[in-house]
Amino acid sequence: MILHTKARQEKAVAKFLAASNVEHDLPLVERTTVTRGRKHRSEVPLFASYVFVKGEKQAAYDAIATKRVASFIEVNDQAKLEEELAAIHLALQSGFEVEEFPRLAIGARARVTKGPLLGVEGVVIDEARRTCLILHVEMLGRGAAVEIERDLLEEIED
Repeated sequence: MILHTKARQEKAVAKFLAASNVEHDLPLVERTTVTRGRKHRSEVPLFASYVFVKGEKQAAYDAIATKRVASFIEVNDQAKLEEELAAIHLALQSGFEVEEFPRLAIGARARVTKGPLLGVEGVVIDEARRTCLILHVEMLGRGAAVEIERDLLEEIED
């Protein structure tokens, strides 16, 4: 199940779910901003306004009662969603820069053959002199982009 939170309420909802012992997932990326010449580092959700829940529907109803959740999306294939999120977490832990990709990518499917993302599959796109591997979360219609060297990829034949 996917909770669609109100603006900037993802961490508060995740904290509520943790306190309720509900298994959930909130992929975070580190961002650095500069304000008045000072650098500030913070962790922000990779997918703004979304928290992924691995519990029962009652957990979603309890979260909605906090007034921090706008709605929820039922997931028909929870195993596929967990697989997609596992690939994104692997990318986040690998040291590669990961950023949100706001739509589904169209391109060739590829698999990583070397390095910390070995075995991860996604869609390859070339944009602005860089190659990116897009790891989709199909239920959201968006994904995560990881900049990667083309020689680490092999095309997957369908």
